[in-house]
Amino acid sequence: MASFYHIYLQPKKGVTEKQIEEKINLSLDWYKYAPSCWVVKSTSDVGKWQTRLKPLVEPEGALLILKIDTSERQGWIAKSFWEWYKKARNS
Repeated sequence: MASFYHIYLQPKKGVTEKQIEEKINLSLDWYKYAPSCWVVKSTSDVGKWQTRLKPLVEPEGALLILKIDTSERQGWIAKSFWEWYKKARNS
């Protein structure tokens, strides 16, 4: 079963946006809403995501992965996010 995760990733020096996107593309779907923040829909758990992303951040970067409970939500964000979320949630 797929879940939604919030990923904050501040890469180590030398890591390109393309390298990050290659890893994020392993999700079923994703939405980038800020320079270092993604919401991903994935069947992989946080441990698997850490394994995938850790080489992009160690030693001087930062990584935070949180499972999102989408049953309770509120907020003001771009309309395109809510459109993506509705589509991703129903697929």
